[in-house]
Amino acid sequence: MAELFRYSNPSRVFWGQGCVEQLTAELDRLSIQKPFLISTRSLAANSSVMQPLAACAGRPWRGTFAGIAQHAPEADVARATEAVRASGADGIVSLGGGSPIDAAKIVALDAGGLPHLALPTTLSVAELSPAAGVTNDAGQKVGQRGEELVPRVVFYDAGLALNTPLDLWLSTGIRALDHAVEGILAPGEHPFSDTLALEAIRRLFDSLPRARAEPTNPGIRTENQLAAWFSFTLPLPSAGGLSHALGKQIGSPYGIPHGVTSCLLLPHVMRYLAPTHSERLRLVGSAMGVPSRLSGQEAAHAAADAVAALIDRLGQPRHLAAYRLTPEQLRAAAQPIASASRSLEDLVDIYQAAW
Repeated sequence: MAELFRYSNPSRVFWGQGCVEQLTAELDRLSIQKPFLISTRSLAANSSVMQPLAACAGRPWRGTFAGIAQHAPEADVARATEAVRASGADGIVSLGGGSPIDAAKIVALDAGGLPHLALPTTLSVAELSPAAGVTNDAGQKVGQRGEELVPRVVFYDAGLALNTPLDLWLSTGIRALDHAVEGILAPGEHPFSDTLALEAIRRLFDSLPRARAEPTNPGIRTENQLAAWFSFTLPLPSAGGLSHALGKQIGSPYGIPHGVTSCLLLPHVMRYLAPTHSERLRLVGSAMGVPSRLSGQEAAHAAADAVAALIDRLGQPRHLAAYRLTPEQLRAAAQPIASASRSLEDLVDIYQAAW
């Protein structure tokens, strides 16, 4: 039986402190003379980021849109698209986490298929995905997917990442861990991405605590970025597992960052899946240092415990109660993803376990 693996990541990825200096050459390579910058208010107001970035671009921005809020509200994306169209820009540069990068993907497509270069400042790895999510007026996450959404170039520059608040950095690091775990748990055979996902898990367990201990160390943040990159070589399945599905149901509607939803839910989803995915979770546990002598389900639960301990060690949120969702809201969140194989009661139980 033949298996097929399709590469979906960007074709060019620069990494290492100072790699953003390659932005000039990449804009030239793509014949972009009028780049438009899409970011967030906090980054746009940070002169220690914006001034060096402008110098690296080597040409003036055709325009800047710095109004992309958390979870990329649809209205913000529409305004950014209008601004890009009106500017006559011939390319997009995004700077920030998942929200401005996802917004830029849609803007680039809707503004005529403009080339998009992404400069991520978190570990959420939206820049690697052929999908983009925005939040509609009802607070629900919707979006698009397709290979045309993948940025042409990605720059993992720790110099930019040093400006990211530590808790945001660490919580999105757990999001990267969530990607790696759920990629390994995805149906089918995927030995290439499994190999990288296991290495991502090993590196995240090693480097995230060091990032907390030394938050201004660019070498450590580069290690974090590499681990996040490795976590997402099977993009859509890695972002479509049960932890992600449950997280999206409470993320946008209640203003909980996606990195935080992974902190709240991933260990409990792993425990729930232990009876049916014990061997895959044993593999996950091996990268976390779980003893190989444990039986399948013992190893699976030990892996979940290791994730919970890492989240605690990083000082990240572990209890859903802090966000004051009612039992009725949790039940409503679980309803759309309940199925014959995953009952509504089981899903509500996972939320309750995270309480």
